[in-house]
Amino acid sequence: MPKHSLKKPELLAPAQNWTSLRKLGGLTDAIYFGVKAYNMRGNAKNFEREDLKDIVDFCHHQKPPIKAYLTTNILIYDSELQDLEEFISKAKKAGIDALIAHDVAVIKFANREKLRFHISTQANVSNVESAKFYESLGAERIILARELSLNQIKLIKHHLNNAQIECFVHGSMCASISGRCYLSAIICDSEEFSANRGKCVQPCRREWRVIDDESNEFIYDGQMFLNTKDLCMIEHTPELIDANIDAFKIEGRMKDPLYIETVTTCYREAIDSYLSGTFTNEKVRDWLERLSKIYNRGFHTGFYYHRPTIEDVELERRGNVSSYKKNYLGKVLSFNTNSMTANILIEIKEFNLKIGDEIIVIGDETYHHQKIKHMVFKGEKIQNIYKKRFDNPFKVNLRLSNEVQRDDKIYIIYQT
Repeated sequence: MPKHSLKKPELLAPAQNWTSLRKLGGLTDAIYFGVKAYNMRGNAKNFEREDLKDIVDFCHHQKPPIKAYLTTNILIYDSELQDLEEFISKAKKAGIDALIAHDVAVIKFANREKLRFHISTQANVSNVESAKFYESLGAERIILARELSLNQIKLIKHHLNNAQIECFVHGSMCASISGRCYLSAIICDSEEFSANRGKCVQPCRREWRVIDDESNEFIYDGQMFLNTKDLCMIEHTPELIDANIDAFKIEGRMKDPLYIETVTTCYREAIDSYLSGTFTNEKVRDWLERLSKIYNRGFHTGFYYHRPTIEDVELERRGNVSSYKKNYLGKVLSFNTNSMTANILIEIKEFNLKIGDEIIVIGDETYHHQKIKHMVFKGEKIQNIYKKRFDNPFKVNLRLSNEVQRDDKIYIIYQT
């Protein structure tokens, strides 16, 4: 039966750049993004400051409209205050729906501009009094620390009068308390690479050797004991909605558009299914299968139900553990908008390309994902083609469902 009495949570997706943003129309209720300053993903392909008005206009003209939240959540130094103040004023004029803030200076400038702000998870709000304090400063929303159980989240929500709460539901997790890690800065011997300034080099994802200096024994010998698995709460969507969480947040401003599109689509379907009374175990299995095909380090449920253990750490495999990978094929030479066909130069030495294979087209402003349905080689329609019999790069025509550009790169998705 439909859950008419339940409030529909806002789904909040990451947008790294224009390519990923364009994939989110119709999928999400809001996006969060950063420009090339003041955000916790300094190594992402962030937007330019000059893009602010265009980003807001793009979001607000979607049907239904999408809210745009700007991340300004690093620690701020005195030398940056004047520029920060001007930046926030520009964000206000652009029509940004809210800032995501950590430093009190950002909160002060946001209040001066009468601009809504959300307290970043970098503030590690972990208790009722801390949440009420930020609410008293005027916070519209508090993004709670990731290190909270579902019961702790419910308690904080119960004691707030007006402020909303937002929680992460999917994506990368930090072994340290989120954002409060100094390992990157120590390893690089420079505050320039501090996680608190958005420049973490992620040493936690490396292999380490830890020796007990009393017994002289290895505790970890070449294992990635800090390499936490990814958060995945898709099957627990009903419990999160029942907990009255106001916004579900997807981590991933460093991820590619395929990741962002897939994760957002799955959580969109999960939320809508539960509220319409059609949430089933069969759907959960389908969502988990789709999520497992994109970049992930393995899944766990974070702190929602228990404190993570070593079982929630990926000790052996670095980076993506998905059995699905993408392999470079070649590039677009030309595209015919009338026939919607692309002339592709295949550049790898050995491969098997066939109808039904999944491909990705990537360019400066292109990110397209589909299965091959129509393929032509030397004027003849073909079902498959094997590269073993060709010594030099060759051309093949593919029919696509979206326009692409010259020099866009083509990748094939395959299972290892």
